[in-house]
Amino acid sequence: MKTISTKLDKEIAESFLKVCNDEGKCQSEMLRDMIESVCELEEETSQDMPRTTGKVIKVIPEPTITIVDV
Repeated sequence: MKTISTKLDKEIAESFLKVCNDEGKCQSEMLRDMIESVCELEEETSQDMPRTTGKVIKVIPEPTITIVDV
């Protein structure tokens, strides 16, 4: 196994600890599960859809993101 670490600001760290406690998991266990989920999702996505190149035309941030062709 390899170790991955990061620094978080105090508020995020406390919020993350609360989420972990609510789920009944330690921080390492929660992070491991989240990282595995992201990796699995990436594998599924890359198998389902071929990667293509393109350009972002314009992104307008609102309550929802709207992409507009200019």
